[in-house]
Amino acid sequence: MKKIFYTLLLSAQMVVIGTSCTDYLSVPVEAAKDTEEIFGDYYNFQGFVDQLYMYVADPIVNTVCMDNCYGGETIGTTNWSTGYNSVRGLYNQYLTRGYLSTVDDYGPGIWAGWKAIRIANLGLENFDLMKGTEEEKNKIKGQLLFMRAFFHQEILAAWGSIPYVDKVLTDDSEQFKLPRFGEYTAKDGNTYYGYQACAVRVAEDMQEASELLPIVWDNDVANRGRCTALAALAYKARALVFAASPLMSEYSGTSLSDLKPAEVNTGLMKQAAEAASAAIKMAKDNGDAYGLLPWSNYSDMFYTVDGSTVPWSKETLWGRYNTLKGNTLILNTLGRIHLPDNSVFGGNAINCTPTQNYVDLFEMDNGELYDKSLDGKFDENGKLYMWERRDPRFKKAIYVDRDNPGDTEKTILQLYIGGKTRNADNCQTPYFIHKYWPWNCNKTDNGTEYNNMRMMVPLMRLAEVYLLYAEAVYQALGDANQKIGDCGMSALDAVNEIRSRAGQVDTDAHGGAHGDFMKMILNERAVEFCFEGQYWYDIRRYKLGEHLRGEAIQTMDFTKDWKNFTRRTLVNRTFEAPKHYWLPFPTNLTKMYPEFPQNTGWE
Repeated sequence: MKKIFYTLLLSAQMVVIGTSCTDYLSVPVEAAKDTEEIFGDYYNFQGFVDQLYMYVADPIVNTVCMDNCYGGETIGTTNWSTGYNSVRGLYNQYLTRGYLSTVDDYGPGIWAGWKAIRIANLGLENFDLMKGTEEEKNKIKGQLLFMRAFFHQEILAAWGSIPYVDKVLTDDSEQFKLPRFGEYTAKDGNTYYGYQACAVRVAEDMQEASELLPIVWDNDVANRGRCTALAALAYKARALVFAASPLMSEYSGTSLSDLKPAEVNTGLMKQAAEAASAAIKMAKDNGDAYGLLPWSNYSDMFYTVDGSTVPWSKETLWGRYNTLKGNTLILNTLGRIHLPDNSVFGGNAINCTPTQNYVDLFEMDNGELYDKSLDGKFDENGKLYMWERRDPRFKKAIYVDRDNPGDTEKTILQLYIGGKTRNADNCQTPYFIHKYWPWNCNKTDNGTEYNNMRMMVPLMRLAEVYLLYAEAVYQALGDANQKIGDCGMSALDAVNEIRSRAGQVDTDAHGGAHGDFMKMILNERAVEFCFEGQYWYDIRRYKLGEHLRGEAIQTMDFTKDWKNFTRRTLVNRTFEAPKHYWLPFPTNLTKMYPEFPQNTGWE
């Protein structure tokens, strides 16, 4: 994307990001250049809008020693890594680096979205100055609405109820005393409070954005990475599904102490299903631009190795458009969190590796749940049940012992007790994340893939819209065979579309081996979106965290000849309710005025 920056914006962007949302909302970006010159011309205005894309963060790329496995999917030994902190409930460490960072020591996280919200509001307040065609005006306003809604949603989902800031706040101190738990009467005539009040504002902005933005931008390659009508509908669906979930319903009162029943809001779920249905139909109607990737190209949305293609696929709806590649990318991202053995693969002794608990979530290839009694057992064809008879997505996402991510004997993974790879970098489990790690991307083969690799973590992809639709239909109507909207699919159809793409057997309206359709959906999300950052949100919004308290986080030990498989507990999970359902706000923000209290347990 072409970026145009002005003096009045550069000074604001280079301000060191602080820890209070007012630091973002009070920076005087509207200075030193004629307002009409900036906002009166389409190309200048688009340059103003372009800076907003800088605030969209990638959960792995451009961060150091942190990924987005906040739900305990991985475990590590380094005390600043996600894998170390997630299972121990050390949320304050999340705020120091990575996607949820509130400081910019290692690149700003999503908390910097407060600054983006101010910029979007500034653009909206000056929108009437723009002279241009109707199409140009729609593009500008659509992007501003999308960005304002997106950053509110990301902060809201992690920290809980926040005010929806829809104007440029001035230095008047009273304007900054916006209560966390607001009240809003929506366009549907219903009045919402707290979390849902903010989420409904997100949904309304996303709806309007979807009516203004292009479905596909002209010159798609040059404009790839811009928000679209389809992305806006997808985020409307996510915002409403989250808002309708039990945890968010509970925190949709007038204050932190005014807790409501932790139950599903079926009305909001129905609205979410309608939005997701519209998004799915839009994707189907524009099949040249959008679609679920075939299984053979599944990894194209996570990495590429041709040296020129950014991994933004037909399935990718939103994310950070990254251009880093090769050694620089690996040394500052994967090498610091996911790769082993620096001499062979470029790792950096920090490894966060999948826990046995998370591995157990993958179904067997026949749709049955994994049974621990199968540990170390072989089928009649000599295949190890636990690794070779699983949902096909297991091996797409996770490397195991004897896998070879390269083409020489030196690159074969040795993950048994005493194995070279397992011993090299404080590896606590016999697994490595494969999802973002291309074959032959190492230092010992021809080097082409290592030098050309690019990667990204999609923030929204079409597969999620299918599963949001399935969840919302089922929660709204109580029947997985029902349909909502014009997408032509039932909730069950949508789930099986995702499963069949991978070659996994279909489930049924009762959730198959899970015995409950909703349990199956949550497990399906954990599998399909593994290591993409969804799991933490799911165990929180359905209040599953408190049931995981004290869970034994385990590894698997075994010998080189694949005998004597034994589970071993590494640590017991810490999860205190309600403390660990929300992140802590920066302390100085919660001391500014009584209407912005700290989340319970973090006082």
